[in-house]
Amino acid sequence: MENISIVIPAYNEERAIGDVIRRVQGILTGKYTYEILVVNDGSTDRTLEEATRAGARVISNPMNMGYGFSLKRGIREAAHECVVITDADGTYPADKIPELVNTFNRGFDMVVGKREGKEYWSSIPKGIARWCFKWMSEYVVGKRIPDINSGFRAIRKSLILPILPDLSNSFSFSTSSTLIFMLKHYFVTYIPVAYGKRTGKSKVRYFRDALIATQIMTEIIARYNPIKLFLFLAVFPFLVAVVFFLMALVFGHGGLLMVSIISMYFTLFLMALGFFASMFQRR
Repeated sequence: MENISIVIPAYNEERAIGDVIRRVQGILTGKYTYEILVVNDGSTDRTLEEATRAGARVISNPMNMGYGFSLKRGIREAAHECVVITDADGTYPADKIPELVNTFNRGFDMVVGKREGKEYWSSIPKGIARWCFKWMSEYVVGKRIPDINSGFRAIRKSLILPILPDLSNSFSFSTSSTLIFMLKHYFVTYIPVAYGKRTGKSKVRYFRDALIATQIMTEIIARYNPIKLFLFLAVFPFLVAVVFFLMALVFGHGGLLMVSIISMYFTLFLMALGFFASMFQRR
């Protein structure tokens, strides 16, 4: 029988956590050796009581520390190499856990549930934000990423432990772990899952979390693939150099040509910094 650790971060999820735990138990009992570890992230409702009553092992943060912080704590406490993370709000299908695990056992280091369904694309602003982060992430890793921040995945514990300090303590944990695993050339794959309607109120603050995700993404590029960051920055002075050079040709103005030359030197300087940084990048 397979050994699996299920890690569920929970913050004020008294309405859903018990049902989520029971559904996981119903799917895994008799087929796997497993533990269900709930990280109660400073909840002020009955999340702790409901999770304990349902039969999970519960670890409590004395105050709310964030989604990513709770996942990190749960992963460190997990007993098994195969760690499956899922949410406490009932949005992810427990019956897909065996498929995650079976795919993981084929040699993959991370298996991610690619979300599908109307609840995933529930609003236009949310869809635009997801598309933007998907595009940015694919630029960073140079690969197609079907779902950058799904919270339903199986992860190899021995590989994620060393990079936990580099991962976000917020909702960007999923994004940052995906990027680093791909940049380190670990084996990552996706399976389709139906994304359901959540129980209770969402804890995501889209503007704040988008800023945090952008910050985390920039830090990861700088640490793991710095040349792409500097090449991206070099695009702007290069465009300025081209525009002012063309204007200098049209108007015959020496000042415009000087701006073009300075911009091109700055472009080359940024590219040189990128190549220099890539020689010392973290592996």
